[in-house]
Amino acid sequence: MSAQNKVVDINKNRDELITFTKEEVETIRNTVADNANPDELRMFLHIAKSYGLDPFNKEIFFWKIDGRPTIMTSRDGYLKIADRNPNYDGLVSDVVRENDKFRRKETGINHQYGTNRGQIIGAYALVYRKDRKYPVYVFAPYDEYKADKRVWNSYPSAMILKVAESMALKRAFTVSGLVSREEMNTQQMEDNNYDDVPFSQVQNSNDQSVDVEEVKADDNSELSKREEIIKEIVGNNNKLKNDLFNYLKHAKKENGLKQQEKISIDKLTEKQFEQLKSILSSFKKLA
Repeated sequence: MSAQNKVVDINKNRDELITFTKEEVETIRNTVADNANPDELRMFLHIAKSYGLDPFNKEIFFWKIDGRPTIMTSRDGYLKIADRNPNYDGLVSDVVRENDKFRRKETGINHQYGTNRGQIIGAYALVYRKDRKYPVYVFAPYDEYKADKRVWNSYPSAMILKVAESMALKRAFTVSGLVSREEMNTQQMEDNNYDDVPFSQVQNSNDQSVDVEEVKADDNSELSKREEIIKEIVGNNNKLKNDLFNYLKHAKKENGLKQQEKISIDKLTEKQFEQLKSILSSFKKLA
C-alpha cells in the first residue's frame, strides 16, 4: 500500500468495523459532511467506524440545521448493526389497530386480529438477544409519531413500524450518537406543513417566499440547469420539498442574508449546491 493510500487509522481502535483511506476521508469531507467542522467530521467518522456504517452506501448521513450537527441512519442501518452482533436472535414487529386483541407478555406478544381491524393505534417491536432472558420491547403510539406528511398519509403502517423497530434495535444494542429519519421528523423537521405545496411555492414560517424559482411540473418556462437537476431529484415528493426548504433556510443564514432577503437555488454557492444535491439524493433513497 502506497503512502498516499495509507489508511487513516493512526490510533486504531480494534473495535472499529470500517476504515477510510485519506482519499475517502477527503471525499466524505467534500460531500457527505461538507458542512462539518473538523471536530464534527472526526465525530462522524468515529461513529461510522464504530458501527460499521458506510457513508458511500448511504448507511450514515451528516446533517446540520441552524448549526446543530446530527448524525443519522435508517432502520436498515440499525438492522445492520444488529445483524453483526453474534447475540442478535431476531426481530418481531407488527402494527396494532383498534379491533386487535393485543396483550404483552414477559417473553413476547399475544397479538390476534382478523380482517376488520380499524384505525392504527401504534406499532410494537421486540428484539431478541441470546444473552438476555427477555426481549427488548418498544411500543410506538401512532398519534405521538405521525407526521402531517404525504409519506405518512400514504404509508402509515410502514412508517410507524419503522419507528418502533428503530427504537427497539437502538435500545437492544445500546446505539448512541445516531438518530433515524423518523426520529428526525418528530424532533426538528415537522415545523411546517408542506403537503400539496407546489415546488415553486415553498415558504418559511413567516410566510415569506424562500424564492425557489418556478419549477412546476406543468410550467413551460425555461428552467436553469440547477433547477432542472433539483426538480429531477425532488419531483412531487413533499418530504424532499421539506428537506429542500430546510436547506435553503440554512444556506440563507450561512450566507448572512437578512430576513427580508430571498435565496434561490441559483444563488447558492457551488459548494452549497453540490451539498444540496447530495443531501436530497441521500434522503430520496431513504423515502
